Formats: sequence, structure tokens, C-alpha cells
Amino acid sequence: MVNVIIYIKKEFDAEELVKNLLSEKLIASASVDENNVSYSMNSNGFHKNTYSVITAKSKSLLLPYIIKSVEEKIDSEVLINATPIVGSNKFFDALVRENTKPI
Repeated sequence: MVNVIIYIKKEFDAEELVKNLLSEKLIASASVDENNVSYSMNSNGFHKNTYSVITAKSKSLLLPYIIKSVEEKIDSEVLINATPIVGSNKFFDALVRENTKPI
């Protein structure tokens, strides 16, 4: 199992994306953090960006399908990463297994 973290620009509708991923059974649940401020540096200097950040629970084997779906609906340059869930109780495990596509 993984937490999938998706950073989308403010002009896109995070709730609509979550609804699509849930209806496709690619994720079991999600939370949305609106107006998340991110800071970075590159060769052009300091950057401040504001995103809607979606944190979704899913199966690790569904990650490529999640990425494909997000890129098709939003943009191919969306920032997406996943972190492993190394342990959970039986209720969390059941939530993910029962609400996502069988793999």
C-alpha cells in the first residue's frame, strides 16, 4: 500500500480529480490540502508555488494507472510521488483492499 501525493496547480479542480480517481477505483480515499505553499530553488533563483495537494491511499501496483489517469485529466507535468505504507491496522487494510481495483 502507498500514499500517493499529487500536487496540482490551483486552477485545476482537486475535488473533481479525487472523484474521478475514486470512481475508477484507483484510490480508496483521499484528503485535499488547499493552498499548500511550496518553496524551491533552481538556477533561476527562489520559487514559491501554491498547490492543491491530494494525499490518496491506494495499492502500490495501481500507481502507474493513477499517474496515467492524472496526466490524461490534468497535465503530464503534474508532480506525483508515492510513499510506502509500511504498516497498518486491519481496518485501514480493509479500506484499501475493498475500495480499489483487484490486482
